[in-house]
Amino acid sequence: MPFFLRPLKNILSMNSSFHYRLQKILTFASFCIFTMSCTAQGFNPLNLKKEFDEKLSAQQLLASTKYYALGARFKVGQFWDEKKFLSTLEKYNFRVRETDQMLLPEDALKLDRTQCENYLGSEFTNFNFSPEASVFCWRWVNKSSSAHLVIINDQFVTATFTSTKVDVPLKRNNESFFDPQLVAQYKNNEPLIQEEKKLSDIPVVCMNAVMAIEDNDFLEHSGVSYTGLARAVLKNVMSLRKAQGGSTITQQLVKNYFLTPEKSYTRKAKELYMAIRLESQWTKDEILQTYLNIIYMGQSGVFQVRGFPAASRFYFDKSIDQLNTSECALLAAIINNPLRNNPWKNKDNATSRRNLVLKKMSELQLISEEDRKQALEWPLPGPNEIKISETAPYFFEAVRAQAEQLQISTDGKTFYTFLDLELQDAAQKSLTEGIQAITDSRKKLKSQKESGLSLQGAILASENATGHVNAFVGGQNYRITQYNRALNSRRQIGSLVKPFIYLSGLIYADFKPTSLVSDEPFTWVYDKKKWSPTNFDKKFRGEVPYYYALKESLNSPTAQIAQKVGLNNAITLMKQAGFSSDIPSLPSISLGVSEHSPLEVLQAYQTLSRFGNYKKLSFIQKIEDQSGTIIFENNQSENQVIDNKKTAELVSMMKQSIQSGTARSLSTLPFSTISAGKTGTTTQGRDTWFAGFTPHSTAVVWLGFDQNQATALTGASGAVPIWGNYMKVATKKYGLDDFLWPEDVELVE
Repeated sequence: MPFFLRPLKNILSMNSSFHYRLQKILTFASFCIFTMSCTAQGFNPLNLKKEFDEKLSAQQLLASTKYYALGARFKVGQFWDEKKFLSTLEKYNFRVRETDQMLLPEDALKLDRTQCENYLGSEFTNFNFSPEASVFCWRWVNKSSSAHLVIINDQFVTATFTSTKVDVPLKRNNESFFDPQLVAQYKNNEPLIQEEKKLSDIPVVCMNAVMAIEDNDFLEHSGVSYTGLARAVLKNVMSLRKAQGGSTITQQLVKNYFLTPEKSYTRKAKELYMAIRLESQWTKDEILQTYLNIIYMGQSGVFQVRGFPAASRFYFDKSIDQLNTSECALLAAIINNPLRNNPWKNKDNATSRRNLVLKKMSELQLISEEDRKQALEWPLPGPNEIKISETAPYFFEAVRAQAEQLQISTDGKTFYTFLDLELQDAAQKSLTEGIQAITDSRKKLKSQKESGLSLQGAILASENATGHVNAFVGGQNYRITQYNRALNSRRQIGSLVKPFIYLSGLIYADFKPTSLVSDEPFTWVYDKKKWSPTNFDKKFRGEVPYYYALKESLNSPTAQIAQKVGLNNAITLMKQAGFSSDIPSLPSISLGVSEHSPLEVLQAYQTLSRFGNYKKLSFIQKIEDQSGTIIFENNQSENQVIDNKKTAELVSMMKQSIQSGTARSLSTLPFSTISAGKTGTTTQGRDTWFAGFTPHSTAVVWLGFDQNQATALTGASGAVPIWGNYMKVATKKYGLDDFLWPEDVELVE
């Protein structure tokens, strides 16, 4: 510290009326020094009024883009997990009521067999449940007032009923659900987690905690605390650096809402001016409400956690109106430095800062001494489970791409998507854990990772009946790489093309699943060039059944089928199924040299799962503008583009790939449902794929290096285990029934 300023430090440390009077004098002097410093840097206060008014107007009009995920859903035939359902009720802040109590929004009620029968009457008795069956019902009313009921019989959902309002009779359908969940917001292309609340919805103790530690004169000052400013300026001068800001809540709001976080005297001058102007245009309630909704509270992957309501969900996994004194004090403690005071990563710092907040609250008589002591004993929250925030931005990018195709701007819109949080989480975990296991088990991949070459992947899934995409992971971690492989990459698909070649053979060349085809050396002369495909194992097997050639992914028979069918017919069928990228008319396309995105593969394989019935995939359920008007609602048409019976025959052949073919390792995984699919591997394992489907869901997995290096993996060793681990979770959401085979398809053992 400069020696000539030491007397000022001594005076400032005095606790006397003289000290108070001197501070008033120094306030004016410091502000003059501060203003001269800003003026020297080119700051002109006269230009700020117009700038502030424009920014205030723009910020008021700039609404965030909101993304909603599906609420928890319960379908007929789904496995029932009572513990999981109770956890869902807690997560959604539902009250469990008694039978004699009226069900209000966010209430739920369990009915035993007799009560369920009394409530549903003939609707219940029509099921003819056996006397030994374990039968009960759950009723609930969403916040939106839609009412729902599910009947559970021996751990499976037997029936579901819904109505739009509590007082409207329930009607039987195939699904009951909870309200959609707000999972992300974007402002100025910045991803946020933000849950806006009115001031009346925020506990008073949370407001008091913030004011106690951040600005205890908030209700008295007019935007700027001149005493605090003087103290800050003098300390900065004494230390010869910008060490302290002396910001009020209003100043912090201005900095977060209108300005950049740079540290300069010019920006500070703008902050002071705007704070005073804001106080003249907004009430204290408006300022505090906005502050508590937008203040930066930490990071969840790429998402900024903004505001107390979102931070309450993030750190405590509960609504802000459920917080106690200690929890409110912890949120107030986090404001100062969300990284340093993170209760999961820096427990000691978080505890110390929280205790300081409680001390300030006690000194200001905002809480009693007894409340303070109780709050001191309250434990810090433990880390939440892994959130979908690591990969959800890939899904939202796909939503924006669909909106662009619809020619709808995303600014200020609300998107209700088909994102299923449980399935997205399952997809994320199966990909990251699968890649980790594969890398750890192979020396070359491990060495490549140590040298900076990391294996990447994508996994995406849709519902067959609806075409809704409910899981979409375009890479291991969005923070590390924002490149969306599921949406934007174009890679050779290898043997994933073969089902379409064999389907064209069933349609155009009268092959049958049991027809014999030749697995012998073969040369295709095309455009005066010769092409002689060989099998993966370099062996030939002579005559083999048609279905066998597909399940073992034999190259020579596949190429011969393509030649007999004709390339144009094969390409036309691929386009009808959903491949949209260019497909060159070359013999080698029969073995998958054409390049396509994983999203194209998902579309095409979903068409197979629907027995040739095309339904365009959609990420979006509906879009609302800022006024709440629906401007788009998903109502995709469907079209039978490929012969139903022939596609069913192909699906029966694809089941063999999993039962005894290249994907037979799936039979060892603990999910028991009927499925069909196909592995895919390109040269040296540069691309490894598995695309498959159950009667209800289709999923695609791709693995490879972004740099197109060899992996030495196959679809079976790389993609198949990841697909299986995802399906272990996905199949629990649906029944265990078989495909709905066309009546004129014959079963042959």
